[in-house]
Amino acid sequence: MAPRPRTLLALLAVVVAVGGVGAFAVASGGPGLTERWVSDTESTVGGNHHAVAAARIDGRGWVFAPIGGRGGGSGCALVALDAGGETRWSDPVPAANCTIHAVSDPAVADRTGDGRLEVLAATTERRVTAHDPLTGEETFSWPLSDYGYTRPVVADATGDGDRNLVVLDVRGTVFVLDPDGEVWNRSFGSYTWAQPAVLDADGDGEPEVLAGFDDGRVRSFDGATGRVEWNRSTGGPVTWLTVGDGEDDPAAEAVAATSDGRVVAIDGARGTVEWERDLGRLAAVRAFDDADGDGVVEVYATARDGVLRSLDARTGETEWTTALTGADVQMTPPPSLGDVDGDGRPEVVAVTNDGIVRVIGPGTGTVRATYERDASVYTHVTLADLDADGKAEVYVPYGDGRVVALGFGPPGYRSTSTSS
Repeated sequence: MAPRPRTLLALLAVVVAVGGVGAFAVASGGPGLTERWVSDTESTVGGNHHAVAAARIDGRGWVFAPIGGRGGGSGCALVALDAGGETRWSDPVPAANCTIHAVSDPAVADRTGDGRLEVLAATTERRVTAHDPLTGEETFSWPLSDYGYTRPVVADATGDGDRNLVVLDVRGTVFVLDPDGEVWNRSFGSYTWAQPAVLDADGDGEPEVLAGFDDGRVRSFDGATGRVEWNRSTGGPVTWLTVGDGEDDPAAEAVAATSDGRVVAIDGARGTVEWERDLGRLAAVRAFDDADGDGVVEVYATARDGVLRSLDARTGETEWTTALTGADVQMTPPPSLGDVDGDGRPEVVAVTNDGIVRVIGPGTGTVRATYERDASVYTHVTLADLDADGKAEVYVPYGDGRVVALGFGPPGYRSTSTSS
């Protein structure tokens, strides 16, 4: 096990809302984040930066962790952990292909529509694979033109009512597959770091595939043919992409974040820019919802400065800001949304590059709980209720390869669920 981390089980913060960066005030008592377990998936490098997948399968909780390693070394693998953090199976990546990017963000999905879940991930072996989540047996493989970086997506991309597998490789090739083989692919020769999405972006009743590229472009593809419906420049390399309905109209919005600090909202129907913000270097977005229930959809954005911002999805205006860390960090991952306290409403869960996890109220930006571990974090957390107690747990992939499971509750809280 890793050394015991520094944990603050109850931290409440007073923040200056509506555009002000808050100074934290610590109070004792009350609920907090409690460490459930720390996995033994230690990596040979400290820069692991792919998110985990988590799901209940046949009444049991599972976490699937992508572990990278030193180039040409051992230890690269897709690792399956049970709800107690113990390794149940591992699919290793050969030493010749072992790198920090060895395994993409994984997904858990029913790829074929037969009711059976699989674990899907792309690897530096230049293929996307599916595994039986309980045994690790490989059930599917498809060659790619390069390694995959982002999470594979299972959705009806072609509009025929059947499921497709959508996967991008890092060199900018978009693949749409069905259970019988390839439907189409398009290659753009530009790196892809941003998570793609499949949805009816323009409100015409047919699905599109949206993807962001290192050439600064967000492209919308007709899901059935691969034809580019629109192609919009963001002004900088796209590193994060999220989608949602920010205006309560038939079309969705795509919100892209760039490495040079832009956050750009794009109309899903026409590809026109609705608003743009400059947050400084390494802007990041992921959470996109009306989390505070005020009737206005928010986009939650971070940047290298360690500040979390709640932005009005219609205009890009700042609703509130909260300082997540005062350290001079390399980057700040985007936050996630989920109900971690069991009250039926989502909370914002944000992480910092210097190892801090914070639960934040979406209405005002108030910090409700904090956990710290002396290791870096380079990607977002995954929220899932694996023990079926009505509260999502927080699964944090630290840069050293270890996954930490956190629960929200009073000091010393542990779930009483008997599910494993």
